[in-house]
Amino acid sequence: MTQFWSVPEPSEVLAVQLTNGATAQVRRHGNPEGPRVILSHGCGFAADMYLPYWLLFKDRVDLLVFDFRSHGWNLEGDPASLNFPTSVDDFDVILRSIGQRFGERPAVGIFHSMSALTALLFEQQRGGFAGLVLFDPPIQESGRNPEDLVYISEHMSRGVPQRQDRFDSLDDYIAHMDANPAHHRLRFGVSGLMAETLLRPDSEGYALRCPKEHEAQIYRFFYGWSMQIDTKLVNCPIKVVGSDPTTSFTFMPSMDFAELARMNYDFLPDATHLLQLEEPEHCAEITLQFLSEIGLL
Repeated sequence: MTQFWSVPEPSEVLAVQLTNGATAQVRRHGNPEGPRVILSHGCGFAADMYLPYWLLFKDRVDLLVFDFRSHGWNLEGDPASLNFPTSVDDFDVILRSIGQRFGERPAVGIFHSMSALTALLFEQQRGGFAGLVLFDPPIQESGRNPEDLVYISEHMSRGVPQRQDRFDSLDDYIAHMDANPAHHRLRFGVSGLMAETLLRPDSEGYALRCPKEHEAQIYRFFYGWSMQIDTKLVNCPIKVVGSDPTTSFTFMPSMDFAELARMNYDFLPDATHLLQLEEPEHCAEITLQFLSEIGLL
C-alpha cells in the first residue's frame, strides 16, 4: 500500500482513566503556545482520520485529539458503556485531565456527528468549552417531523451489522472503500488514511478497530438523545457547519431562521456527511475564522 497521508507522531500522549477500566489516549499536536483546540470524531471513525482537515491548522493551535471508547487508539471496551450519558461523563474527565496536565486555559471543541451531539449534551448539562465548531451534528429540533432522524437512526443501526468488517489486507480495504459511490468526493488518498486509522491487524488479516456491533449500538441511541438538544441552553459561542441539505443522510438542524442564526449555521454545497474529508480547506478556513471571531486567534 502506498500511503499518501501520514499521521504525525504526537508531541505528548496523555492516558486518561475513565470509568469501567477504560482509558482514553489524548494526543497533543501543534503549537503549545497557541489557542487550545480539542477534536474528536464521528461514530465508527477516529480522530486521526480527520488529518487532511486538522493538518491545515495544527501549527497555529494547541491541538489535542482523542477517540471515543472502542474507537481509534483506544482498546475495545464494554458495549454497555457505549451510550451518550457515559460519553458526556468521559468529556468531563478528559477536559479536566487536559487542564491538569497542560494547564488551564479556554478550549474550543471541534466535533463531528456523534462527538458533536455529545458536545452539545455536555455543554447544555455542564458547560466547559469556550466555543464549539460542530460538523453535521445530528440535531433534531422540537416542532420538526421526527421521522427523518428516526429513519436515519434505524437505517444505520440495521445496516452497520451487514457491513464487511474483516479484510485480508489494507489494499483490500482501500479497494472496498473506493468502490463505494458514497465516497467519490473524498480527497485523494483518504481511503488509505482510513485503512491506517480504522483497522488493526490480527492473526487473520485486519479488523475494524470499532466492532460493527458497537457502532450499531451507538446508532440506536442517536434519535432519542438528539431530541434532548436545546441550543438555548448552550451558553458558549457555536458554529454549526452542515453538509448539503439536499443530499442523503444530512442533518438540517432547523427550519427556523432564528434558530439557524443562533447556531451560526452554514452548509457546504455538494458536501456529504464526511465534509471535513471532502472540503478540508473550506472547513479549516471556517474553523480559523471562528477562532478569530471569538478572540482566540
